[in-house]
Amino acid sequence: KLEHLLFTHSHYDHFAVRELQYLSPNFAPNRTEPLHVWATDALIRKMYGEMAHFFEPAPLLFHAVDPQRSYKVGSLSVTPITAHHKRDELCLNYIFQKDGKRVLYASDTGWYGTPTWEFLESGAVELDLVILECGKGISDNAYDGHMSLDDCIRFRERLLAAGTIKPETPIYLTHICHTGLLLHDELVERAAPHGLLVAYDGLELTL
Repeated sequence: KLEHLLFTHSHYDHFAVRELQYLSPNFAPNRTEPLHVWATDALIRKMYGEMAHFFEPAPLLFHAVDPQRSYKVGSLSVTPITAHHKRDELCLNYIFQKDGKRVLYASDTGWYGTPTWEFLESGAVELDLVILECGKGISDNAYDGHMSLDDCIRFRERLLAAGTIKPETPIYLTHICHTGLLLHDELVERAAPHGLLVAYDGLELTL
């Protein structure tokens, strides 16, 4: 019953396009509606290359998106923003809005560039929930396409200073792993004094 799928970038842990062939009639004979796929124009072109390897055509309907423009995606208003993750590609995070509530989904990304910060700090965006990656944890990894715990702390402080979030706005850290050098409980302990929460498998949130 999946109706919409939004891609952020083309790293294969986020871009398993060949799995979509299993929506084709041979595998999903009762499916009557296409799957709406939302991504940058460059990413859609890359998907067509992957689809050449499908067992048979799948019912996919593509929608190209640009940063800082809003799109109606089902019952949601969705605004892509530019992430900082893959140097040779426009990568996206997304702001989802419904019934006056806004959620920022920020994975994968390192520290945002100036245009994204200007958009978030413009006064036009007030967030009710942030889902923020913390892929680097406390490691010394020099790769700047993921966030460290210190980055996440600075991220919250900057959004607070701009009025984009309130002190009570929940920020959940995700995209955490062993390379961040902390077990889950250890990250919880380190993040809590800075107003940051840590996500876990099966977590459900209600706004």
